[in-house]
Order: sequence, then C-alpha cells, then structure tokens
Amino acid sequence: MRFPHWLLAAFGCASITSHLHGAETVDYEGARYHLYRVDRADWPRLQLAWLDENDKPLGDLNGLRTQLNSRKKQIVFATNAGIFERGPKPCGLTICAGRELVPLSLRDGEGNFYLKPNGVFYLDDQTGPGVMEAEEFEKSGLKPRLATQSGPLMVRNGVIHPAFNVNSPNRRLRNAVGVRKKDGQIIFAMSDRDDSVKGRVTSHQLTRFFLHLGCQDALYLDGDISSMLVDPKPDAVLTPNTFAAMFFVAE
Repeated sequence: MRFPHWLLAAFGCASITSHLHGAETVDYEGARYHLYRVDRADWPRLQLAWLDENDKPLGDLNGLRTQLNSRKKQIVFATNAGIFERGPKPCGLTICAGRELVPLSLRDGEGNFYLKPNGVFYLDDQTGPGVMEAEEFEKSGLKPRLATQSGPLMVRNGVIHPAFNVNSPNRRLRNAVGVRKKDGQIIFAMSDRDDSVKGRVTSHQLTRFFLHLGCQDALYLDGDISSMLVDPKPDAVLTPNTFAAMFFVAE
C-alpha cells in the first residue's frame, strides 16, 4: 500500500508540500519522495513491531492492522523496518518495547545488509533517537526502547558510505530513516512507487536527499518491496508484501 491517491493529489508536484499528520511529498534533484516526520513530542508514539501476542510474525501490514484493530486502534503511519530473512525474521538487532527479539549481528555476508558499515537506528524516549554503526552501537551500552539493524549505513556524521557511487546506474524504489541533527526529528523517506522515473533513485541520490533534510546520520531500510502508509481508510486494501519488523504510529 502506498500513500492514498487523495493524499497524493492533495500534495501535487510542489517541491515541498504542507503537512498531514507529519506527512509530505518532496521533489529533490529530479526525484520524488514521500516523508513522514516524528518530532520530539511524538517520539513516544513511534513503535516497532515484528511479533504478535503469540510470538508469531505479523507478516505484513495486514497483520499489523489486524493486531491494532484488536486493540481498538488504527494505523496513522506505518512502514517496513530493516532487511529480513526467511521467517520472516530480521537479519539483525530488533528491539520492540524494550525487549530484544533478535541480537545484533556483526557477521559478514552478501547483500545490502552486509555492505559494511551497516548500522542501527534506535530510539530512547529520554536520550532520543540516533543512527550509528553496528560495531559502534555494540560498544555504546545503549538500551533503547526500539531499534532496528539494517544496511548499508548510508551516512554517518555527514560522511556518505564509501561504496556509494554518485554515477551509479542502479536506480530502484528505496526507503530509509534518518535523524535531523538540529532537533532529533526522525524522518522516514520512501521514493515514489508510482512514478517509474522520479521514484527510482540511487543510494547516493537518496543519501544526498537526507543530507539536504539536515540528517547527518541515515540508515537504509529496504528496496522494491518497501511501503509507506499514512492515514489509510479502515477498509483500504493493503499490500501483501511480506515484512518482518514494521514501524508504526497508531491512535
């Protein structure tokens, strides 16, 4: 599921649009992105989920919606978290509601997750959010309320991942999360699913966008399967794409 069509129509093609519950659409360097921002006051509202009450994977956004409906809540915002493997099980560190469900992974392997350095996005309601290298996180002693490990770590302290090529021909749908340096605002961004030109971006291009937004640190989440929901109608048909952990805000 993507941004509702009425939402996209309201946003139009302006470089920066007005907000709707923290959401906006932004055109930058020939690409189009959908954003969801979480300000300091809303940090406690951001959640991460992978398993249901029986410790079984939720599986997709439909599973997440079913769980929230059972609690008399609805999705305000949702998007996929880090890269996962068969299960679906997150490839690395996953902390939900202060409970570590999957430990940090420092092993080597193939694919985006293992394109070192990879990293961790975390949130503690007292000390705030952050993005750091996986090995750095291991040494930090942090015990956040939520965390997801993914890879590659797109940018750390303003330095772009060394494997990213500014002239790369590899353009895909991509999503990521970053933390704005000046105030700790959490920014989720996904390139446009519907636009086959503006919605296909390189890793370097997406990283430049986060730097443009004021994020010195940002973590890649996933590629073509990625999805982002903002205020879906209760009867909206959601994507069946499989996910492991998912970020969400509910009310």
